[in-house]
Amino acid sequence: MPKALININNNSIVSSKHLTEEHIENLIRFSDRKEQLEENTLKSLHYHVSKFNDYCLTHNVIPLPLQDATILEAFLIQENERGCKAQTLRIYAWAVSKIHSLAGLEIPYFKTIITARLKIISKQEVKRGIKRKQAVAFSYDHLKFVNEQLDINSLLSIRNALLLNICYDGLLRESEACNLFVDQIQKVNGLYNINITNSKTDKSLDGSIVHLSKFTSKLLPLYLQKISAHHGQFLFKRITPRGGKLEKLKSSDHSPNPHDKPISTKTVELVFANTWHSITDYNQSVSFDLHVDLPERPFSGHSARVGASCDLVSAGYDDSLVMRAGRWKTLRMVELYTRGVNNKFATVREFRERLETMTDI
Repeated sequence: MPKALININNNSIVSSKHLTEEHIENLIRFSDRKEQLEENTLKSLHYHVSKFNDYCLTHNVIPLPLQDATILEAFLIQENERGCKAQTLRIYAWAVSKIHSLAGLEIPYFKTIITARLKIISKQEVKRGIKRKQAVAFSYDHLKFVNEQLDINSLLSIRNALLLNICYDGLLRESEACNLFVDQIQKVNGLYNINITNSKTDKSLDGSIVHLSKFTSKLLPLYLQKISAHHGQFLFKRITPRGGKLEKLKSSDHSPNPHDKPISTKTVELVFANTWHSITDYNQSVSFDLHVDLPERPFSGHSARVGASCDLVSAGYDDSLVMRAGRWKTLRMVELYTRGVNNKFATVREFRERLETMTDI
């Protein structure tokens, strides 16, 4: 976890030098309860505030409290000129505004100046044709390749294949995959379910049930047998990259074991990226007619979420069902993920095909 926002006896991302006792107390109060934010959100807050602090230091400006919103505007313009897109700049603006809010402060004319500047930058990006990058699709064909290459004698191969299958079956976010617990698994009528709790859009303990496929349900017990010596709570274990062995878990009298750690989102990203490279190598070794269709960019941690959504929509499943499967709150995200394959956006094409078919008759 990142260090505390403010710690009088230690280095902190917030300098208390120019803050009143009340503002310091507000920040300390938040630091004591920082778990109210997701870990990745907290890391993002720390990173982006620190970058702005560095900018203020070089320009001899006090970052907190910020007396002039044009300082933040100048920082955003500088970062934009360095290649940061509007989406990233919004995160910078959010972080600086958030740290002020936590202290009980406001940035003068924030909405007037910063919101207007972000709109200008967004419009400039639209005019220049700059698009927001989306994770490429990891589809069923890619998953089939992984399953055909599975080495049942390799713990690493089994874990990675299971990770990819569960991510696809459950349209999982990478953070959800990292934090799956063994006790979330249930066997029902010969197949396995996983109860996804504390997801990005559902903080309740009730969770959402993910129904695993027959193949995944066969692979899961094989993996559980291989890791039976490890008594940690997380489903996906840390494995030594060279030896392919389970990382040893230090014993503890506490439950759950504080030494037990989930795999990182970087591990998930690496598994997906390595799969893309493996398929690339395969395509180079076989004739063109045997190629597995592959996107130009490597897969990322959200690629199975995108790919499964596209596969479902292509197969004719309604958007509302895909929304429920992916645990989205609105249909908008389904539309963004599947707009390349979503037939409901091809109404004119279908209309013309019907007319032209009638004309041919």
